[in-house]
Amino acid sequence: MKTATEIANHPKARLHRELIERLRASGSAEGAEQCWIRFQLNSRFWKRIVTYGLGLPEKQSLLNKVAFPDFNLAEVDAALKAGNNLHKLHELASGRASIATDLAGRYKTGNKGLKIIQHAHRLKSA
Repeated sequence: MKTATEIANHPKARLHRELIERLRASGSAEGAEQCWIRFQLNSRFWKRIVTYGLGLPEKQSLLNKVAFPDFNLAEVDAALKAGNNLHKLHELASGRASIATDLAGRYKTGNKGLKIIQHAHRLKSA
């Protein structure tokens, strides 16, 4: 089993952090769309993005949402730093999940970064 440091320092987790940092530097979700065009012009950086499967429009949309979350900004940043995967980060940013905490209020660590708890979906009654 990998340690928390090994998970956080994995090349894909580092790339996630670098991409989010660059997208946030653009200032807005619209600016983030322009960033993807600039990323494609930088062939060396784009090759790294494609190598980890982040060049697809679906992945770019997830990364944009993580960069500019609707909910849980502090939790998204903590999970990003801990090396959680993109789908879990997106769940946090969309408000469909949160990070588990202990009684002292510290985040719990899981097998792959911080422990993420999915929220139950509520069905609307007619």
